[in-house]
Amino acid sequence: MSVITIDGQIGAGGLELGRRLAQTMDFNFVDKIALQRLSLLDDRRDVNTFSDRFWLFVERALSGMAIGNAIGDPYFHVPEDLLLPLNWDSEGPIAAHTKDFHPTSVDGVFDLGNTVLVHRAGCVEAGERSALKVGLFASWGDRVARVMNREGLKSVSDAEYSIKKREKLQREYFYGIHGVQPDDRNLYDIWIDTSLESIRVASIKVAKLARQDMVFQTT
Repeated sequence: MSVITIDGQIGAGGLELGRRLAQTMDFNFVDKIALQRLSLLDDRRDVNTFSDRFWLFVERALSGMAIGNAIGDPYFHVPEDLLLPLNWDSEGPIAAHTKDFHPTSVDGVFDLGNTVLVHRAGCVEAGERSALKVGLFASWGDRVARVMNREGLKSVSDAEYSIKKREKLQREYFYGIHGVQPDDRNLYDIWIDTSLESIRVASIKVAKLARQDMVFQTT
């Protein structure tokens, strides 16, 4: 196992946990924009599968979505030279120490390994390939608060709209392609309620489990 996938509920802390894990494990970090960027630069030649085409559509839809008082989604509109040195966690901006990694497809992530894959349906895209599948869940209020903080939203209704819009697309993909729901906890090797455990504690727990799995597979 050299790939950790993080899925589950939107706003439950996937991006924050993913970046912290990547730093702790010295893994590459891949979220939505990393896969989108190379596909767009290569004039879609790398969008080889229906899965990649679907996510490209989703990401374009989200990147063009106007949300009331939003200052913009930091993972879609910020120039790369500004995005890489500074990222957002649940408490505000933090310095980035994760590797700059742009695979051409989800398959490329599993081929290269040593990667944390966030909110790309990795738990189902993995298929028979080895991966530690993490599912994050949280209360509605905590999810709304996290999205407001991370994306600079001033209105609760804007954050709720953002979450609902993304969850609709997420559910359509999970069910339409794989016949499952992203909140099915049976999809995951470990699931964590981030309303009950902090991102810091969750990252320690997941990193420990990941290292145990890696040791087991090498013996």
